[in-house]
Amino acid sequence: MKDYQERYIANLEKVLELSDLSGDIPQDAAAFLQQRTEDMRQISRLSQENTDILRNRLMPLLDDIVSAGEDEISDLDAFAYRLAPGVKQLDLILSYRIRYALVSYARKWKKRDMLIKQLYHTGMTLFYLKSMVDLLGERRYDWKMSMMFGEAASYIKMYDEIEDPEIRGYIHRSMGNLALAYTWNEGEAQAKLIAIRRSMNVLTDPAYRKKTPSLPWDLYLLKSHQERTTAMTLLRRGEGSPELVRKVMESAVYVWERQLSRAKSKGTPLSVHWWLEYEMAQYHCGIYTLPVFLKHLEETYMELDERDFSEEGIFGNVNLPAYYTVYLEKDAELVRKKRDVVQYMYGRILAYAKHMPNGQLNSRLLRTLLAVLNTFLEYPGGLTQKDFLQQIILGRNPELYVFLCLTAWLSRRIAQKAIEECPDSLTGVLSCQDAAEVTRRREEILEFVYESAKLHDVGTLLFLNLVTQSGRSWMEDEKNLYELHVLAGKKILSRCKSTACYAPTAWGHHRDYDGKGGYPPEYDRTKNPDQPVVDIVSAAGALLSLMEEKPRLGRRGLSPAAARETLAREAGHRYSPVFVGLLLSMGNQLDDLLEEERTKAYEQALRLLKGEN
Repeated sequence: MKDYQERYIANLEKVLELSDLSGDIPQDAAAFLQQRTEDMRQISRLSQENTDILRNRLMPLLDDIVSAGEDEISDLDAFAYRLAPGVKQLDLILSYRIRYALVSYARKWKKRDMLIKQLYHTGMTLFYLKSMVDLLGERRYDWKMSMMFGEAASYIKMYDEIEDPEIRGYIHRSMGNLALAYTWNEGEAQAKLIAIRRSMNVLTDPAYRKKTPSLPWDLYLLKSHQERTTAMTLLRRGEGSPELVRKVMESAVYVWERQLSRAKSKGTPLSVHWWLEYEMAQYHCGIYTLPVFLKHLEETYMELDERDFSEEGIFGNVNLPAYYTVYLEKDAELVRKKRDVVQYMYGRILAYAKHMPNGQLNSRLLRTLLAVLNTFLEYPGGLTQKDFLQQIILGRNPELYVFLCLTAWLSRRIAQKAIEECPDSLTGVLSCQDAAEVTRRREEILEFVYESAKLHDVGTLLFLNLVTQSGRSWMEDEKNLYELHVLAGKKILSRCKSTACYAPTAWGHHRDYDGKGGYPPEYDRTKNPDQPVVDIVSAAGALLSLMEEKPRLGRRGLSPAAARETLAREAGHRYSPVFVGLLLSMGNQLDDLLEEERTKAYEQALRLLKGEN
């Protein structure tokens, strides 16, 4: 690789190191805050250097990729791999940009073998991008991914002309991975099953195996069977035909037997993931009753290592409870009887998340935690989703927790001032009919504003690595991805009774006051009776955000005075002039109060991390 590429990688790794908040819990909040301020300045410097490297060295090369020399192409291939070597990713978006450019180069110069390889790797970067937004039902990457894998797979018709076994392997892998571009939703399930069947037909064909005996055929076939077991999604919805049940059971047994054999040969436990697929298949085939199946899950869960933070450990400690509740909800009486089991599992998940070191598995853990939220069960008097969410935020990113606490504190002060000076501005909130009712329900409204603010950015959890570990200014791709955090927040909060009332604030806090800009465009402020709360939280969050270092935006934190000036200029357009006016009327005294509250918030976060009240 070129020197600038090595430098870029080194800077990214340093940013990851500086972003890592794992380790011993600091004793002194003020000292911790000072250290984080210094770390952010260093991250900003490294990010600016990387942004300059891209602007001056890499992007000009990608823009004129067809003129690149062979050595440059080889270096780019190695660079793209270092940026995203499988599930551990330093810079997935940049890796995708490079891979896509290499596809263009190979296509231009008719380098068939190179094209097949780069189509496969481009498809894989799209798959990892897709996995970031799967929980939202977002499909922006599926079509491109299917095109990449589909084109590479189409070279099966030229198989005999391709001599390199590695390239033949990319063809088979692409055929198998084409199924990843489809979901089990209505209208796509059949296409997914067809893609799996076509791949299996080739993988079990003796003629192909004889032509390229060096390929890991059994591994390829195992992957296809693993993908077919995901059709369990259809069975859980009661949509599976007897034929599909048979095929799923066939694949589950195939995978289970080979995983069991592999575990025995290595002297390791059987993968919880594939044990669970086998157990689910047994249930759907009628071999187990629901109570027996759930009992098996409970027994296995209790045997898990609570400090296993590997990919397998994450699946067992976090995913298994999510599956447990999905099946539990099939029987209302069992839901009632298993209250203590579910509450115990949720407590263990929180402890697990709190103790897991940061690093590249962080994004996988967060996606898994959000999958738990999609199945969360609330019990009267038990752990609510609201408390569960706040503890996850605290355990995975104390800085986000502090930001939300500060936003909540400031939002409450704005609302308090509004009730005192212009209560009519809050008419409609909590169905208040007039200013008199607003004044009478003062404490109720203040609490609602506070809790709305404290949860408004919860959707950021889905993109936490994108926010905290970016080692350069964001490209348009990242900005578009991050905008989905409002959809994530809405989906998470809407699901449970304890959080549903806060969903509109999460959904609309980035939409402009005048309705002419911001995001998402689907949000209609005129249809939200609690819109004044959204306007308050939007103004409070914006002021705090303007004062933060934002390396991903190429922006230094503004002084309090400059941040207030920016807010004042945007009043009437981006933000409510009424609530911005109330905020600004607090004057310079707000600066000292904010610093004091920031320190208090960090002190609270550290106490909670230590398990203190």
